[in-house]
Amino acid sequence: MRSFVIGITVGALLGLSGCTKIQARDLIRDANADYRDGRYREAIDKYTEAISLESDGVTVYWNRACAAESIVLKSKDPESVKQRREFADMALADFKTWLDRLEEPVAEDAEQYQMHRLAILDADERCDELLSYWLDKHNKTPNEEALYTTIAKQFDKCARTKEADEWYEKRITDFPDSVRAYHSLAIRKFEPLFPDPDSTAPYNTNLSDEQRLDIANDVIKLLDKATMRDPKFRDAYIWRSMAYTQRALSRRFTDDEENQTLEEGLNRLLAREDVMLAWKQQKAVCDIDSLPECTEDQMKAGAAGGCCLLPPAPLTAEELVADAEQKKVIEQQLRDAEGDAEAPPEPTKKKGKRKR
Repeated sequence: MRSFVIGITVGALLGLSGCTKIQARDLIRDANADYRDGRYREAIDKYTEAISLESDGVTVYWNRACAAESIVLKSKDPESVKQRREFADMALADFKTWLDRLEEPVAEDAEQYQMHRLAILDADERCDELLSYWLDKHNKTPNEEALYTTIAKQFDKCARTKEADEWYEKRITDFPDSVRAYHSLAIRKFEPLFPDPDSTAPYNTNLSDEQRLDIANDVIKLLDKATMRDPKFRDAYIWRSMAYTQRALSRRFTDDEENQTLEEGLNRLLAREDVMLAWKQQKAVCDIDSLPECTEDQMKAGAAGGCCLLPPAPLTAEELVADAEQKKVIEQQLRDAEGDAEAPPEPTKKKGKRKR
């Protein structure tokens, strides 16, 4: 393994005249001290002067690239974009010069170069160059599934949401048996359900009940496909529990059961059903992890790790049966009401004129 450090290019200095060699050595030594103390601009000035004295070095280019890169990574001020671009260009050029001048470069050298290059491009928000790199890599290794998510996230960073969505979908098309492909798309679709950080509501209040219900249903269908392919893929159960909870929250009804409409009564039962399904997903995670149920004392103590820290089921077996029966009754009543509404009105008989 090659060790990359900020150091003096002694070998490159051997060919210099005595005074010039000493001067270049002193400049690099002082520049290294500036770099270690976080004075990157001062270090760059000294590295640049040393390069002007001896331009055939190798490590000095690495040193200056690292100093320029440090400035780029710390440049968060939008007003410093132009200056950040200048240091990014310097770092990219110096890292490339360093790699090209190595006498016997190894694979790790190229990996180091590429790692720094991508970090600089990302910090300097060069979307097109990053996308070109990842898309080119995908074309060379089309069977590397993980690249699909990387490319999708890069499109997101470039504010190209549509293309990002397409790559999540494309991953499922190209890898139809991949559990993680369905899982990744499910998480992607779930994102709009997260509440605003400043909101006290447990759901996204910017979406309608119908929108949240549709999203939750889509997420559940995708996670169902994931667990069909791998019944022990625990993350799918965690996210499906969250989706069932969001679905329950999207069902609107009043607490006054006696004055509920048929639709509200059905929503109340469906919400209870969703809460039970969410609990079952959490229970499935405990089963996958082979965790026994916590005792009452362990639950009170908040024990975790050695047992399944899960509250009792929200509904008893008797309540589930009663809810199922009531659900059938309400659904039949809704069908009957719908049929009455669609039935044509009976024709009224016209009174005939009396004959005189």
